[in-house]
Amino acid sequence: MKIRVVAIAIILVLSMSTVNAADWNGLVGIGLRGQFVSPLSEGGSYNKFSGNEPFMMGWSTEFDLKYGLSRSFVMGLAAGYSKTYDHPFNDKDQSYNEIWNKAETSPTKMTGMLVDLEGQYFLFPESNIQPYFLGGAGIDLWKLTTQDSSLSFSAWPSGNEYSFMDVSAKFGVGINFWLNKYWTFDIQAKYSYGITNVSADDDTIYYGDMSEWDKRAFQSFIQPSIALTYYFGRKIDTDKDGVGDEEDSCPGTPSGAMVDMDGCPLDTDNDGVYDGLDRCENTPAGAVVDIQGCPKDTDGDGVYDGLDQCPNTPKTAKTDMRGCPLDTDQDGVADYLDREINTPFKAEVDANGVGLDSDFDGVYDGLDRCPTTAAGAQVDEFGCPVEVEKPVEKITLNIEYATGSYEPDDEAKKVLDRLAETMYAYVDYSIEIDGFTDNVGSEKANRDLSQKRADAVMKYLLDKGVASYRMSSKGFGEDSRYAIGDNSTPEGRQKNRRVEIISLQE
Repeated sequence: MKIRVVAIAIILVLSMSTVNAADWNGLVGIGLRGQFVSPLSEGGSYNKFSGNEPFMMGWSTEFDLKYGLSRSFVMGLAAGYSKTYDHPFNDKDQSYNEIWNKAETSPTKMTGMLVDLEGQYFLFPESNIQPYFLGGAGIDLWKLTTQDSSLSFSAWPSGNEYSFMDVSAKFGVGINFWLNKYWTFDIQAKYSYGITNVSADDDTIYYGDMSEWDKRAFQSFIQPSIALTYYFGRKIDTDKDGVGDEEDSCPGTPSGAMVDMDGCPLDTDNDGVYDGLDRCENTPAGAVVDIQGCPKDTDGDGVYDGLDQCPNTPKTAKTDMRGCPLDTDQDGVADYLDREINTPFKAEVDANGVGLDSDFDGVYDGLDRCPTTAAGAQVDEFGCPVEVEKPVEKITLNIEYATGSYEPDDEAKKVLDRLAETMYAYVDYSIEIDGFTDNVGSEKANRDLSQKRADAVMKYLLDKGVASYRMSSKGFGEDSRYAIGDNSTPEGRQKNRRVEIISLQE
C-alpha cells in the first residue's frame, strides 16, 4: 500500500511541473534500456512439442541513440543483446513463454542481436509526463546453441549452433518522464512482428527449419522495458517561441505570437498586435485596433477609427469613404439633418438645410442677383425684376443741393433705386461716381464737399446691396475743366452742383 501511495505521489509531482519539459527538436539522447523478451505466436504449421512454443521469458540489454527532428517527433537507433532458453519438457498445461528458466535445465540457449530503427511521436511535448507512440523496423539476428544433448530430442552434441536473420516490424507505446533538464526515465511496451526471413543456416535443429516461416517456433515477440536516457543539445527557450534564447533577439515574446528566424514577433498588418494573437490579420494601415487586433468603429459608420475623419458621426447618418456625413446638395448641412436635400448649389440655407429667400421672390439667397426685390415684383431666373433698365454710359444726378449739403434728394434716390436693380441684373456692370461743386467757397472746401456728395451716393447703393468692389467714388470740386454751367449765374452754379455716374464697362 505504501509503495502505491509513493508512486502516485511521484507521478503527481512530475505532472505538476513543466520546468524540465523539452522541445525535442535538435535534442540528442544516449540511453540504456533493460527489457524482457518473450517469443510468442508460433507458425500455423508448427508441430513440435505438441504445438507449444518452446522458448521462455528472457532478458535483453539495449543501447539507444535518439535525435529530435521536430517539436514532437524523435528518430531512434537501438541495438541490443537478448538471451533466453527453451524448456520443451515442461508441463503442457503451462504457457512456456511465461516461464523463467535456468540455463542448466534448458537444452538450448537462444541469443539475439536486435537492431531497430524507429520513430517516436510524443504527446504533450511541454509536459513532464509524455505518452508516446513508436513504430519502425528492425533486423533480428538470432543464434541457437545446444547445451546438453541429453536434454533434447536430437543427437546433436553440445555446442552446436544454428543462426538465422529476420526483418521485423516494430510497434509500441510508452510514457516518458523528465527527471531534470537532461535525464529521462521511460516505460515502454514494444511488439515485434516478423515480416520475413532473410537468411538461415543449412543445418536443421530439432525445432525445425527456422527459414520456413509457417513452421517457425515463434514469429513475434514482445519487449516490455524501462530505460534511463541522457539528452544534450537542449535549446533553452524561455518564451517558448521556437527560437532558443541564444539566438532569440526578442526574448520576451508573448505566448502564441508568431516569430521570425530571430525570434521577433511578426505583425504583418502593422497594427501593433502580433500575428498568432491577431484575430483580424488584414487590418488597413492606420486603423485603430482593440487588444485582439480588430479595427474599432466607435461611431458605427463603417469607417474604422484612425481612418475616420469624422469620428463622431451619428449612427443614422450615411457617410462617405472618409467617414464624414454625406452632403448631397453641398449646402453645408449633412443629409441626415437636411430637410431640403436638393437645394441648388451655392444657395444660402438655414441650419436645417432649407433655402433662404429674404425678398420672397422665389429665388434663393446666394443665387438672387437682386436680393432686395420689392414684394410682388415679377422676377427672372436671377431674382431680378423683369423690367430692369439696361446699363448706360453715364447718369447725371442734378440734385437740388443747398449750398454746403451733400445728401441725395428724393428724385435722385428714385434714379439710384433703378440703378441698383440694373446692377443686380448685370453682375459685370461697375461704375465710377464723380462729385462736382460750383465755385462758391474755397477750392479745398469744394473738393471735400464733392467727395462727400460722391460718397453719399455710393453709400446709398451699398445700403441697397450693391457690392463695394463694383463701385468707386471721386470728388473733383470746382475744377473748371469739368464745369457744365456758368458759375457767374445761379442757374449755371446749380448745374455744376451735380453727381455723375460713369459706366466702367468697355
